Amino acid sequence: MVVRAVLGAGAVAAALGAVGAGISRRQPALAGVAAIVAFVWGVVAGLFLLRALPSLPPTTGLDRFLVILLPVALAIEAEAAANWISGFWLTAGRGCVALLAVPVLLHGSVWLEGETPAVVILAAALFLWASWEGITGDVRASGDRVVALMTVGALVVAGLTIAMAGWLKGGLVALPLAGALAGAILAEWGGGPTWRRSGPGEVGGTPGLPGLTAAGLVALFGLVVVGRCFGRLGSAAALLILLAPLLAVLPLGIGRMLPDSAGQRLLRSARYRILLALVPLVIVVIVAKADFDTRLGRLVGEIPPPGPVAADASAGADRFKLLRTPGSASRRARS
Repeated sequence: MVVRAVLGAGAVAAALGAVGAGISRRQPALAGVAAIVAFVWGVVAGLFLLRALPSLPPTTGLDRFLVILLPVALAIEAEAAANWISGFWLTAGRGCVALLAVPVLLHGSVWLEGETPAVVILAAALFLWASWEGITGDVRASGDRVVALMTVGALVVAGLTIAMAGWLKGGLVALPLAGALAGAILAEWGGGPTWRRSGPGEVGGTPGLPGLTAAGLVALFGLVVVGRCFGRLGSAAALLILLAPLLAVLPLGIGRMLPDSAGQRLLRSARYRILLALVPLVIVVIVAKADFDTRLGRLVGEIPPPGPVAADASAGADRFKLLRTPGSASRRARS
């Protein structure tokens, strides 16, 4: 079922993304909106196949993530792709969503009743806004594809880690998100229009890539917050997962400030940045797998296997029941 949900999400997103890119090949704004629409329908298809569609009205943090936070962020990115909002209003819209993200996800829980300091909520909002604004702007200017790829990988690792920590549904929801994002990105690269940036306001690369990168970053943030607060995801693992996409773009910014040299070419290399971003994800998976094996071994150790004495006692009890069965005396007499 899980594989079918992931493949279904990716297939739907890829098909709709390719169709949308083909229709709007000469209109970059429509191509960007089509990529976001493809991602949305891919997620819906994956959750439907996984039988994990959110409830309406939303009652849990996971439902609020899927029904409120992610759709609002996608609506802002769709308006930005269509050039309906830009500049100050786009930055302000992203900031408002980032500021309200944690309160919306944790609404009605003990985390907002004094257990979580306000400075932690503000720090999380600042992290989301800075990464959302900075990385999306860089992708829009350069058309870099590495961050989007590493966001897909971070979503997969987040889902596996949350599932191994004990919250199966929350972990499985991450896989259709990753599948839909991967399908939409592949469709955008394969069928979308590509051109170089010729002006300060124009997009480099494929027009739907900035919106898809932003969708992946917001999805990753919301999933990690919900998994940390409701799904036994550790703080260190959550931080490492969120830092993975940043590690994919940080060397690129450093390389641009250095003079042309072998070091600059290394920092701007896609292969180097992918390997650097994979380091925290691999650490998270190894630690989560070791913890899962430890807990599973402890659980199995608490249930002793049946020994020879228990097996003999069980067989004796079965023979006693047979002798006490009505009609057994007459059968013995006849025999």
